[in-house]
Amino acid sequence: MRRLIRDGALAGLAGGAALAVVLVLLGEESIGRAIALEQGDGGEMFSRGTQTAGGVLAALVWGAALGVVFAFVFPVARRRLATASDWRAAVGLAVLGFLTVNLVPFLKYTPNPPGVGDPDTIGRRTALYLLLLAWAALAAAAAWAVGRRLADDPPALPEHLRAPAVVAVYVVVVATGFVGLPGSPDPVTAPAALVWRFRLASLAGTAAFWAVCGVAFGWLRLAAAGRSPFSSRGAPSRAGATGEP
Repeated sequence: MRRLIRDGALAGLAGGAALAVVLVLLGEESIGRAIALEQGDGGEMFSRGTQTAGGVLAALVWGAALGVVFAFVFPVARRRLATASDWRAAVGLAVLGFLTVNLVPFLKYTPNPPGVGDPDTIGRRTALYLLLLAWAALAAAAAWAVGRRLADDPPALPEHLRAPAVVAVYVVVVATGFVGLPGSPDPVTAPAALVWRFRLASLAGTAAFWAVCGVAFGWLRLAAAGRSPFSSRGAPSRAGATGEP
């Protein structure tokens, strides 16, 4: 378990670095402009360079922490996904994490740049996000349960029909949550182009995080099993062949 947690922290740290790079390259301009619009002529307590460095550090810490959570969830997902490949399980869990934690909430409660919006609505926005996050997790669980039921022996549906059925269940449950939950309480008065540049950069950053985290964790799991992540046959690594830890 100790190595699993370490692998999760390392994979999350790599994902956090990818998130930071994407946000700096794609979102830095929109964030800086949004903060300037909010502050007006009041000046900054910290320089923009200091704020950027703090944001990069926060992305790394957040990534490492989420990577540890990823490692704790992985053994359960590994059994539930019913796959013999740690690589497939890691990538599949990363895809599920992106859908549940980021994409579904993004489609309903799209994030705004720092300094944009009414600070008095932060509590309500956070509560709505957490509700939708829980609903997205419920949708994933429902889709998985339907997929398992349809795959029973003998299968209720052929494979080419099971996948669309599972996707349909997921979409219906998510759409029900979208309809039932209220809209965002936060009015946005900043220029639409500025806000949407930040939003798309934010989505790209989270996608980069989950992609890098899943791939890195899968590689680390292969290495832990004594298999080379860079071998097409997954041959045992030298350490694994000699019995070294």
